[in-house]
Amino acid sequence: MRTLITLLTGGALAATTLMLAGPASAAPPSDNPGAEHRRIVDYWTPEKVAAAKSADRVLDTKGRAAPAARGGGGSKGKPGGGGSGGGGGGTNTSVLGASWTGGGEVLKTTGKVLFSLRSGDYVCSASLVNDGVAGRAVAATAGHCVYDEGYGEFATNWLFVPAFDSAPTFNCGSTAFGCWTASALVTTTAWSGGDFNGDIGFAVLGAGGKSGGQADDALGAQQIAFNTKHPTFVHAFGYPAEGKYNGSDLVYCAGTDSADRYSSGSTTYGVSCSLNGGSSGGPWFRDFATSTGVGTVTSVNSYTYRGVKNRMFGPYLGTLAQNTFSTAKTATGNALVG
Repeated sequence: MRTLITLLTGGALAATTLMLAGPASAAPPSDNPGAEHRRIVDYWTPEKVAAAKSADRVLDTKGRAAPAARGGGGSKGKPGGGGSGGGGGGTNTSVLGASWTGGGEVLKTTGKVLFSLRSGDYVCSASLVNDGVAGRAVAATAGHCVYDEGYGEFATNWLFVPAFDSAPTFNCGSTAFGCWTASALVTTTAWSGGDFNGDIGFAVLGAGGKSGGQADDALGAQQIAFNTKHPTFVHAFGYPAEGKYNGSDLVYCAGTDSADRYSSGSTTYGVSCSLNGGSSGGPWFRDFATSTGVGTVTSVNSYTYRGVKNRMFGPYLGTLAQNTFSTAKTATGNALVG
């Protein structure tokens, strides 16, 4: 199998595009990853977190998209709305949007994401997934949460905060587990062209958190599957930060997904869901056990349609997503995979 890897460094396209057999990586790692981790942690002051905007994509009826530019960091106030808390009901109980109160692994493996683009600071969501590689951890998120397709640049200052709702006032030391920073970001060449069928990204996390070690060792990780059958019943999670939500509460929805009927030729799926800005990149689970908070990731929150109420869409994780994940397992720098 041959994989197209486009190498990027510091947001600028390198002069060479390589055709390599199998997965590969790109820009060299930081000479001092510990110092870079501390720099990113220090960058995210409570004021910057509160001012960060949603990076969520909202499409119009012609498929054109733009990030929602409202504040999305979420100052710590009363918990977000969206219905009564959930987590103890049946596995296949439909939920439009509710605070997750069930605890379990999903509370630890799902986190808020903070990152910078040329246009400012942004928020998304992400989930730790099992990469099967010792000494590293990988978080799955949306492609637009790691790469700005408009400017052709990878994000910077990328921070993963599990159990974000555990801190009354945000800083990494006040959260339950601390924070991890990305040493490499990987997404698809499809997303670099703005194709939502390829809106999947992965962040390779370095040592960090209160444990000083790998995120999956400290928190666990969820399974991820590719080329699965749809429609299927899914649970979608994230940190929504608009309207009745304030970005500081882990919220979920649940229902049977279905093909996107608004876009011909699309391989994306939609589910009835009230999650909004800030929830991009949050995981969709199949076979989710509400008693343990464990499931298998089959998609991520990707986009909504303007004028279509309570419907979230996510990409089908096929062979391209699988190749992108394989690249993330060994990446030592940012990479585009196609």
